[in-house]
Amino acid sequence: TDTKFNKTTGAKYYKVATIAESENSHLIKDENIKLDLQTGDNNWAIMVGYNDGFSLHYERWGIPLALFCSFVFTLMFMFVLVSNHEHELVLHKMMPKAALKKLTKGETVVERYEMVTIFFSDIVGYTSMTSEMDPIGVMKMLNELYTQFDKLVDKHNVYKVETIGDAYMVLGGAPKKCSGAEAAEKVAIFALDAIEFVKSFKTSAGTQIKIRVGLASGPVVAGVVGVQMPRYCLFGDTVNFASRMESTSKTMRLQVAPITYRLLLDAPKYHFECEERREGNQLGVEVKGKGRQLTWWVNSASKRDGSEKAIEIQEQRRSITIPTKADQTVAEITTDADHTIPEIKTDSLTEFSV
Repeated sequence: TDTKFNKTTGAKYYKVATIAESENSHLIKDENIKLDLQTGDNNWAIMVGYNDGFSLHYERWGIPLALFCSFVFTLMFMFVLVSNHEHELVLHKMMPKAALKKLTKGETVVERYEMVTIFFSDIVGYTSMTSEMDPIGVMKMLNELYTQFDKLVDKHNVYKVETIGDAYMVLGGAPKKCSGAEAAEKVAIFALDAIEFVKSFKTSAGTQIKIRVGLASGPVVAGVVGVQMPRYCLFGDTVNFASRMESTSKTMRLQVAPITYRLLLDAPKYHFECEERREGNQLGVEVKGKGRQLTWWVNSASKRDGSEKAIEIQEQRRSITIPTKADQTVAEITTDADHTIPEIKTDSLTEFSV
């Protein structure tokens, strides 16, 4: 390359001239080795290459090896991602996502819910039934039954809290919050479906099973207890009351507490056919630690149409007044139609009779 100047304009330009080349110079390409050499006004470009082109000595086996290693690394990375996802799914089945997130950060998991509905069920005659079965048979029976209950939990979008022996516990209105009436409706529909399923359920050994079911509604506190094998638990009188509704219920029947009954009257999608519980000439049932309580049987449910719900909304106030024989005191359950949380007034809830 020679630098030239135009004599007329004085402009600088370059003239490239090849003064020597080898026989195979046409094989030289820009990507070959190149060395620039400055000699005064001239710039020499010295380029060398191979007759057959340049290639690494390990190119023939190196590229396949690199591709194979990349493939193996990709598989291992995908396996790790899938394993982590499966672990997360298992953990999310054990406790709510929000609670799990707090737990992994070392935070205390505790939350209050103002209005939830709790479901309890147990197997009638479980003690005598299991005394005649071996432990593996008992385990298999419970697994077959409660696997089907788990499917109903997913279907009705409620939360399974735990199983304790033959007891099955479900929660509506938490951890995913909703109105009190909606929570009661979901759990009640779940309970009716569970009873209906058990009617035709038999274990693989041909055993016929029957259950008792009870519901109660009210406030609870939920949290994770312990560090080793932590559990998501519920605390509050509502839990105890729901358990009492189950233990005082009857075979293949759904018994609900007063607040739950009141919430079901305002259920947004279903109309529930309910009847007051009566024992002979007495109304309600004796509940341990609470005395005689008004309770209702939920017999069935049917989907509402718009007109039916509209008529109920127009009612400004509903009340149930039950006089006692002894002193004519009353137990009154009232609520405004615009609210889902009832006001309960009780006086002398003993000696109910009709």
